[in-house]
Amino acid sequence: MQAVALTGKQQLEPQKRDDPAVNQDEILLKVHAIGVCGSDLRVYNHGDDRIDYPRVIGHEIAGEVVETGERVTRFKPGDRVTLGAHIPCGECIYCQQNEGHHCVKGHSMGYQADGGFAEYVVLPAAFVQNGSIQKIADTTSYELASLSEPFSCVLSGLDEVGTKPGETVVVYGAGAIGCMYIAALKRMGAAKVIAVQRSKTRQQKAKEAGADVVIDPSAEDTIEKVKAATGGLGADTVIVTAPSADAQRESLEIARTTGKVLLFAGIKPVTENPINPNHFIYKQLKVVGTHGAPRHLHMEAVKWIDEGLLDFSSFITHTFSLEETEKAFQTALGKEGLKCVVKPSK
Repeated sequence: MQAVALTGKQQLEPQKRDDPAVNQDEILLKVHAIGVCGSDLRVYNHGDDRIDYPRVIGHEIAGEVVETGERVTRFKPGDRVTLGAHIPCGECIYCQQNEGHHCVKGHSMGYQADGGFAEYVVLPAAFVQNGSIQKIADTTSYELASLSEPFSCVLSGLDEVGTKPGETVVVYGAGAIGCMYIAALKRMGAAKVIAVQRSKTRQQKAKEAGADVVIDPSAEDTIEKVKAATGGLGADTVIVTAPSADAQRESLEIARTTGKVLLFAGIKPVTENPINPNHFIYKQLKVVGTHGAPRHLHMEAVKWIDEGLLDFSSFITHTFSLEETEKAFQTALGKEGLKCVVKPSK
């Protein structure tokens, strides 16, 4: 089979590999669509302690089951599925609490196991048993299905921060994740969504996703603009999807008293980020972070996509063949659009 492996920092190498075989507890999946995630870009640029080279990375996977081990009973060849990212052990306290995305082993597709930038991927036994493999509707394309993993993370963030209908919400960053947040917030009844984004192209994407106000922080005072849009109070909820220490600090400034802040994007390499703790105390803020998503929210994400509750096609701006994987990464790094999707199977 054809695959594209990460062989070192900023080194993606097309490789011809033997067709993979599965044992009695595994599944062989033909990959039809694989999204380029922001975490893939971080791994590409900086590496990751969990990854040994060469590694086929990528975890936003949708495809067709082509072979199952003899002890696999829930799936059969021909099933159209989409995957979560995490490989829960099934035994630790977090897995027992349906929080496999916080499994103490920390294993994920594309990290300790090969991922989706290949014609085929083997789903390990632990993933088959404990991970999230969801069947998709016959009317759902594989490209749209590949959005289920990132959108499940969006739903997890909204669940954790506790946004309510009628709120004013500020979203920092209007990439694919930011625009998913904007669209989902409007669908769930947010009264006003304010996007903060420098890129002119992505400012337009934020408007198309449903943002009521778009602030260009390179030309405008974000704090003053948010105050003006909220009668001087500040935002009910602030969501930071941009990996920016400045945005994280500013989010505490623009949240109203008793407001909520969700820090969604990690910053790597780690950056010193001095903050004013008085915001936590005297404004009584609720500040949370989220990473990944539990299986039930991945199931919910698939339902949103299958039922067309949002225009998910608007989030995919570029598609590529497997041979164009390097180009897909460079396009994503250049922030030329929103989601880049590679289609390995011909």
